Amino acid sequence: MLGNVLLAIVSICTFISYFPQTVKLIKTKKSNDLSIQSWILWVTSSLAYTIYALIVSKDFMLIFETSLELSFCLIILILAIRYKNN
Repeated sequence: MLGNVLLAIVSICTFISYFPQTVKLIKTKKSNDLSIQSWILWVTSSLAYTIYALIVSKDFMLIFETSLELSFCLIILILAIRYKNN
């Protein structure tokens, strides 16, 4: 029970933390101030964590949270690369 509550908090914080950056990239179409190397590391880390959740845990909430984080990291990385020289 406590684990699910904590995982829900993590999911909400993940959404809140990545959403503004995603919106800003879409609105400004500029990413010169973002480090693509850092976002590649975030994507790699999130991918590894998602794979770990799928293999080890089988817990829906953990898989959902890690997939949400991976999705946002991928979106930001793709937009950062796309808008790098605008």
